[in-house]
Amino acid sequence: MLITLDPPFAVEDDDAPFHFRGWAQVTDPAAPDTRLHVNGVEAPIVVTHRPPRLAEFHPGVEALRFHADADLPALLRAAPAERVREPFLLEATVTTEGRARTFEYAVTDAWLARVFGRPVRARPVPPPHLQVRVAGAAAGQFHASGVRVADQIEALLAGAGLPLARFGSILDFGCGPGRLTAILHERRPDAALHGSDIDPETIAWAQASLGGVADFRVNPPGPPLPFPDASMDLICAISVFTHLPEDLQFAWLADLKRVLRPGCVLLTTKLNAAAYDLPPQVKAEAAEAGFAFWGEAAATDGLPGFYRLAYHGDDYVRREWGRLFEVLHVGAHDLNDTQDAVLLRKPS
Repeated sequence: MLITLDPPFAVEDDDAPFHFRGWAQVTDPAAPDTRLHVNGVEAPIVVTHRPPRLAEFHPGVEALRFHADADLPALLRAAPAERVREPFLLEATVTTEGRARTFEYAVTDAWLARVFGRPVRARPVPPPHLQVRVAGAAAGQFHASGVRVADQIEALLAGAGLPLARFGSILDFGCGPGRLTAILHERRPDAALHGSDIDPETIAWAQASLGGVADFRVNPPGPPLPFPDASMDLICAISVFTHLPEDLQFAWLADLKRVLRPGCVLLTTKLNAAAYDLPPQVKAEAAEAGFAFWGEAAATDGLPGFYRLAYHGDDYVRREWGRLFEVLHVGAHDLNDTQDAVLLRKPS
């Protein structure tokens, strides 16, 4: 079921009506069952015409546009108490014929204080360009996508007999603006959390917005990390080795091993070239060598030129990464949407 709301996903720091615009797939355009709720409170909408160019991109799909000029303060004051918990996140949920999709909107502490007549702490949401760097898009689901990743991490660790509760010192390597770090803090508030990234802009945002969550630091493009030997129980490196050339990959694997305590684990991700529609030479290289670095892939704005796309076969990971770590798990599309989880343990 296709459902979308249009950006921007941020509320201006005033009390003017907020304009929701979007479209939703419907079975019967003559009697659409499409609704909008803001933190659990229904907002009246107006359903109008069919979205332009819909047939070009979604042939055979019936959909209608809708809009709402919402009095957000009034809606939020009527919200159930459980939908006003802190850190507060403004959420708009579109439901069409029993299926729902929720979108997140950045708000300020000052705006929330005026709405509720008391201090309410907002969940920090990074600006769109920083969301794009870590998540690939600024589509109104930044926090939710991080929750999904955290859920997958917990399940993978538990499946290996390694519950998240056992780790007292955790590093989010390649943390960006702290999407995952903030959620790990909520689930392990007593753990010593650290975040590092090569992107000084995302780290500056994390330090300013999430300073009480973790120790955030900029790391150089190559090792070493600014952490002592054997100082971490768990390292998460989500969507990191999916972007590195082979020599840099091995350099970072060796340094992450240095930072881990003996017997502790690194959970990271890879991409398998066989699962994607890639240029023939990339697929051929991956099939022959087990690894392919696509240096002609699109660059990511704000990140170094070497940050492109890398692909690893399962046998390659078990053989090459297995020289440094005990390979506990190699998955398939089981972490961070379309990436393959790899769980590695430093020998005791």
